[in-house]
Amino acid sequence: MRRNTRTYSHPRLLRSLLLLSVAPLAVMSSTSAYAGFFKVNEEHSGDRTKESMPFSTREPVLLTADQMDYDKENDTVSASGHVEIVQGSTTILADSVLYDRANNEVQANGNISMLEPSGNVYFADSLQFENDLKSGIIDQFKARMPDGAVAVADHANKVDENITELFKAAYTPCSCVNPDGTPANPFWSLKADKITVDQEKNEMVYDNATLDLGGTVPVAYTPYFSHSTPGAPNESGLMTPLLLRSRSLGFEYAQPVYYTIAPDRDVTVTPLYTAKAGLVMEGDYRQRFDSGQMDVKGSITNANNTDASGNPAPGHEVRGNIDANGAFTLSDQFDWGFNIAHATDDTYLHLYNLSNDALLNSRVYAEGFNFVGDSDRNYASIEALSFQGLTGQDNSKIIPVIAPLTNFTWQSDPGMYNSRIGFDANAMVLYRETGDQSRRLSGTAKWDMPYVSDDGQMVEIQTQMRTDIYDVTNVQIPGGEGFDGVTGREIPQVSVTWHYPFINRAEFGSIMLEPVTNLTVSPNGGNPEKIPNEDSVLPDFNDANLFSSDRFAGLDRVESGPRMSYGVRGQAQVNDKYIDTLFGQQYRATNDPNFPITSDLNSHFSDYVGRIGLTDQPYSLAYRFRLDKDNFSANRNEVDAGYNSYPLNFAASYLDIQKDPVLPQREVVSLNSSVNMTREWSLLANTSRDLRLDETVTASGGVVYKNECVTLTTMLGKDYTTLLDIKPSLNFWFTVSLKNLE
Repeated sequence: MRRNTRTYSHPRLLRSLLLLSVAPLAVMSSTSAYAGFFKVNEEHSGDRTKESMPFSTREPVLLTADQMDYDKENDTVSASGHVEIVQGSTTILADSVLYDRANNEVQANGNISMLEPSGNVYFADSLQFENDLKSGIIDQFKARMPDGAVAVADHANKVDENITELFKAAYTPCSCVNPDGTPANPFWSLKADKITVDQEKNEMVYDNATLDLGGTVPVAYTPYFSHSTPGAPNESGLMTPLLLRSRSLGFEYAQPVYYTIAPDRDVTVTPLYTAKAGLVMEGDYRQRFDSGQMDVKGSITNANNTDASGNPAPGHEVRGNIDANGAFTLSDQFDWGFNIAHATDDTYLHLYNLSNDALLNSRVYAEGFNFVGDSDRNYASIEALSFQGLTGQDNSKIIPVIAPLTNFTWQSDPGMYNSRIGFDANAMVLYRETGDQSRRLSGTAKWDMPYVSDDGQMVEIQTQMRTDIYDVTNVQIPGGEGFDGVTGREIPQVSVTWHYPFINRAEFGSIMLEPVTNLTVSPNGGNPEKIPNEDSVLPDFNDANLFSSDRFAGLDRVESGPRMSYGVRGQAQVNDKYIDTLFGQQYRATNDPNFPITSDLNSHFSDYVGRIGLTDQPYSLAYRFRLDKDNFSANRNEVDAGYNSYPLNFAASYLDIQKDPVLPQREVVSLNSSVNMTREWSLLANTSRDLRLDETVTASGGVVYKNECVTLTTMLGKDYTTLLDIKPSLNFWFTVSLKNLE
């Protein structure tokens, strides 16, 4: 049932109010109410239309209530019962309101709530506003912000439409309600003599602030503190600190400081204080452009010298690193970028917990897509590459620099019988201070034709002619001679792949069984000794490349001679279970020592390779293997297992290499797990152990507490690395992340 309302508006706002009288915010009553509305305004228009008002003359205002009275003598309008004031995006609800036209004030009392354009909702017992509802005083202030954060104060002073001052105030993004709905103290809160909320600057500033736990226990004090308002764009300030302890550096404290330079760029500076190695300064500069973005990280320290064994030595040395990345778009078809990584020495990154990489790669590149004619199947790139080894055994004089390295590929649209022609090209210049150098130009013309028979057999015929030309310097050939000059090769190749999938579908799922055969023919002896091997050093025969016509990762080496791969692939879906299998072998007419497929170098048959994968949520299991061709003993085993279902996440991996013709023997197991003890508490643990050497590589464990407003992480781990100034170390680190204060 609709309540009977009387509506009052200043005459100067009459036209705007009438225009909005049918809008969703307008709360009008019956036709009789409209008559009373016009009568009030006709009787009291006069010269008052030019007087200042508590509502903006540019914004229509709507005032509704159960009862409304006008005091002509005191020039006031009083409203009571479900009072609602609406102006623009600001809404005030109250039990009663007094509008003092003479003094340009609005006073509200009882069950007050106020919704601002920012999304903040204010609650109060009483308020007194003026100046278009933009300034005033609020008693017993409470506020709920858009992200659920809460602020309370004894009283508040709304200075203008952007700034509100809270006195004897507290702020928390934590829940203040128990699961059963009863009031609760927040997990943490910030209390201050004064909090200034600046919506224009998106900032909350605290005077004499304390950080309280549980609403009662103060744990930290600062005379000044600030953070961004909830939902604000990035603002300058302190970020989450990190506390660590290690044997090499002692106690460490990192305090990131974030600074916004402009909307498109920012910088984070992190002083890292270490008890044993002094101060390390880290920086991270980020910038966005109309065409892309870049991120430049780096660090520097003036560290104490150490000798070759890692022992302290007189003097100091500057140590540091840089890690820069950028990606930019030149047009819809072209882009370019860079990745630059360098450290002053082998152990710096590991010592200061910046990275565990053993090799740093730097690259500058440009690439184009689909820029040749009308074809959408072409690509080209040009890049420069350099490397830095960090293992201690790396010799920088023999590590190459490659500039430029260019690639081009083109493929035609489908032609007769869906066949395609294509062309690949590559050019490379490789330089090193000591050792061989090479310049390479390679081109491959290709023709492919797929065919599907009426009964579902699939055949793909691939033919190609590849030509490589090398200009080399100081290439060592058998007999200790060095070769300088031009050499090359031509490699014709024909490959036919046949597979015949058999599929059975039933109510419980589907099963697919697919025999596969690949026959490749090319001349023997495609790897002359005068061609250096730079990009195909570690060939690996496995289930992933069983049916490839050329398994070398690069171009310097090629597989040669007639060869055939054969095997069976299978897939099954049984309800929610998925199974993937493969088993196969290769036969070669002639042996190729450049790419051994078994430890028996005289054999024409490879070891058996394959995989078995099973997924049955929340379980997963994958097994890859390489079995001896004679006795089916396992020469290589890889197992990955996992379980992922609340409250447990678990992952285990196992690698066992026993008789690989290229890779050294190795046996390693790794375990990672997390257990949610409760909704907030979880345990973490991980370890990696070298079973062949009977030693642990890494081990760590920790406790994480996380709720809606805080994340606490405590970890303890041991690093068993020994290298120069890096010694096996028991490490401890602790982080605290508070919502809205990061």
